[in-house]
Amino acid sequence: MTKLIVTRAAEWNNKAREFGIYLNEKKIGTIADGETKEFEIKPGNHKINGKVDWCKSPILEFDITEKESKEFQIAGYKHGQLIMRISLAIILVYFLLKHIFEIEWGFLIYFVAIGLLFNLFYLTFGKNRYLRLIALS
Repeated sequence: MTKLIVTRAAEWNNKAREFGIYLNEKKIGTIADGETKEFEIKPGNHKINGKVDWCKSPILEFDITEKESKEFQIAGYKHGQLIMRISLAIILVYFLLKHIFEIEWGFLIYFVAIGLLFNLFYLTFGKNRYLRLIALS
């Protein structure tokens, strides 16, 4: 039995969305946050990628023989969770300083803008690299 195993990393910034798994440009299934799925496929040369909304991963090509298994991991773009967490923390600090302690540190918003622009890049120009697909075996 020839198997394709896809594991999805657990990420809070993509938790609510399922990623589509495409083999040779045909959708073979979806994968939820933190889930691992197995698909039976035919031996030979294949192309795999993932999609979510209008964003996707680069296409990976692989060969698989009879009774072999290939494993891939799919996740959001690199540092996506870190950038979102830092941006949210800066927004929280800004509002605490401004509204509770009445200290004006407006320059903190520039750091949030940089994080939001980074995210905006992956939703527009970098949409074909929004997801990372890594061959594990």
